[in-house]
Amino acid sequence: MSRQFSSVQAAVDAIARGEVVIVVDAEDRENEGDFVCAAEKVTAETVNFVLSGRGEFCMPVLPEVCQRLEVGPLVDRNTAPLRTAFMTPLDHISAKTGITAEERAATVRAIADATTGPDDFVRPGHVHPLLAKEGGVLRRSGHTEAAVDLVRMAGLSPAGVLCEILNEQGDRATREQLFTLAEAENLEIISIEQLISHRRLSEKLVTRVSEAALPTRYGNFTIVVYSVKYEDQVPIALVMGDVEQTDRVPLVRMHSSCFTGDLLNSLRCDCGDQLHMALDMIGREGIGALVYLPQEGRGIGLTEKIKAYALQDGGLDTVEANHALGFSSDMRDYGVGIQVLKDLGLSKIRLLTNNPRKTEAFGLRSYSLEVVDQVPILPPSNKYNAHYLATKRDKMGHQLPDD
Repeated sequence: MSRQFSSVQAAVDAIARGEVVIVVDAEDRENEGDFVCAAEKVTAETVNFVLSGRGEFCMPVLPEVCQRLEVGPLVDRNTAPLRTAFMTPLDHISAKTGITAEERAATVRAIADATTGPDDFVRPGHVHPLLAKEGGVLRRSGHTEAAVDLVRMAGLSPAGVLCEILNEQGDRATREQLFTLAEAENLEIISIEQLISHRRLSEKLVTRVSEAALPTRYGNFTIVVYSVKYEDQVPIALVMGDVEQTDRVPLVRMHSSCFTGDLLNSLRCDCGDQLHMALDMIGREGIGALVYLPQEGRGIGLTEKIKAYALQDGGLDTVEANHALGFSSDMRDYGVGIQVLKDLGLSKIRLLTNNPRKTEAFGLRSYSLEVVDQVPILPPSNKYNAHYLATKRDKMGHQLPDD
């Protein structure tokens, strides 16, 4: 029986109460679960429980804390696989050795206290600060950033405590073992993926940068360019008609960029055809929007997509090629696109897609954006993309004809 994650809000509420939660990352990343709690709420009992995880006892903090306490990187050149940013370990000056649960709790609380300075600590110590990136999990999908995000969302000082969870054999606890532990200890358990999706949908991340009229062969659109907080991506919306004030539900296409298909008319995929068909369908309707998201190769980037093409030339399908490169079958995230649609004033849409799972992935109904219809968009196949389309149908659930 599959186990269910807690809601992000349940985890945030637990953090606010000073409780410990379990946070897991992606199975194709570290595949690891960590105990996480708020630094300012830490007690000796909390530390003792967190240490039962058997991993490294660490304290994720923001750059301002490191600057205040004058702590720097533990090494000059970080060659760790995921670039975990270990800083100089500290003990509070009041500690005897710094190793006890009470002494670590005192050190943690003092580090989180904005009134302390470098002279309040000795170094090296037993609490390892981890430097979290500003922007949290939207910048880096690690436990360090997740801990700071959860504590910040709980309204507490943005500093956390974490410890990796090992099983009795000393290996990383499996996903099943983590769920069993959460149930036994009555702990909330969430994934970093959940936290990313929650933040993308609940925080305003997009800002209009510029817009102008754009006449095309499909009709007259308005092009709107956006910036995204914490990220360097530039999503674009092509809008036709007054999508905000209309009795007709607009057609909407959420289109991920495909350099080879959209610009070079590659026959290996159906992306370029879908792009132009969508614009044509919106043009014929006279009202709608196309959101163009920079998510090349289902989110793996152009370079990795071309590597995947080479693997497909060797006999793998598109899903197998992604897995061989260490990626999941689809790395895309539509939270930014949903925020663009909300910024455009849309509340109901007819979604141009062949993927019935996309509506669920969007979580649209939970955020006052309702998909009232899924409209198919079916370009003709050719001998180069027939296997690609069959894989999308058979392995990814797309509603495509069975040739």
